[in-house]
Amino acid sequence: MSQQLVGRTGIVTLSIPGGEQLGEVELSFAGGTERFLARATEPIEVDAAVLVVGEMPGRVVDVERWTRLPGL
Repeated sequence: MSQQLVGRTGIVTLSIPGGEQLGEVELSFAGGTERFLARATEPIEVDAAVLVVGEMPGRVVDVERWTRLPGL
């Protein structure tokens, strides 16, 4: 499977409960933005920045909390 999304950053649009439960993130993709189902090992709240660390079938991504650098 192609890993087109790994390394991209985005914003949580539906809180991610943690574990196998899914939330939702918005990522820049294909010249626009798209929403993907997302899971994380720990809960992540709405509007938090995330980094995609894995891709699964069915438009599901694994994410981790991401800290943006000031001015970027």
